[in-house]
Amino acid sequence: MARFLLLHGAWHGGWCWSAVAERLSRAGHSVSAPDLPGLGADAGNLTPDIGLETHLAFALTELDRLGGAILCGHSYGGMPARGLVDRRPDLIEGLMLIEALWPGDGEAAFDLVPKAFQDLFRGRAEAEGEGWRMPPPDVAQFAIADAALAADIAARLTDHPLKTFEDPLRLSGPARLPGPRSFVIAADRDPQPYAATAAALSQQGWTIKHHPGGHEMMMTQPGLVAEALLEVAADSMSDTERKTDAQRA
Repeated sequence: MARFLLLHGAWHGGWCWSAVAERLSRAGHSVSAPDLPGLGADAGNLTPDIGLETHLAFALTELDRLGGAILCGHSYGGMPARGLVDRRPDLIEGLMLIEALWPGDGEAAFDLVPKAFQDLFRGRAEAEGEGWRMPPPDVAQFAIADAALAADIAARLTDHPLKTFEDPLRLSGPARLPGPRSFVIAADRDPQPYAATAAALSQQGWTIKHHPGGHEMMMTQPGLVAEALLEVAADSMSDTERKTDAQRA
């Protein structure tokens, strides 16, 4: 049995993983898809002081509770995911990102998105979010082909704390990455905002997977995402078996 920790992106909640989690659970695996503080079902507790470290500390507690997991981050969820890999690499059994941010030391989310998005999000926070809340964006930018699904997602998004995008992530040293790791990128977004990230990670030995489904692939293609996660889990198990055999030899 594999354990999975699924981290949602900005404006989302654990609800976005429900179809993926159902498939993984049905296959006999353990799945945690929590709401990050101030988001999802916890949106009523959103405050100006919730920052990246708040989300990272919460995710670390969940990872410790699980005792290790295959880690998956979507979009902004790549920020706390990167922190988990840095602080507890011993508990990361495999890694998958879905169109996610992947910062270097000292980089904030705003350092990794186009300036037009920075200006838009900050401007809307100032005009509509008391200077600290970023209202949800237009879901049209997520390239969701199913209009009904796009409307449902738009209705469920909640404000996101601006501070999480401004806080830099501090890393302790060189990257210590788990063996099996993959980056899933939408083949039907043009322009593709994560193309440079995918190219850089490919150079670092990541497996890059191109699939249709837009930015919300865990909802538009839940079967495909679940299958990709199971592949990471299988690769992780193979790595563990190879290491065990080597130690015995």
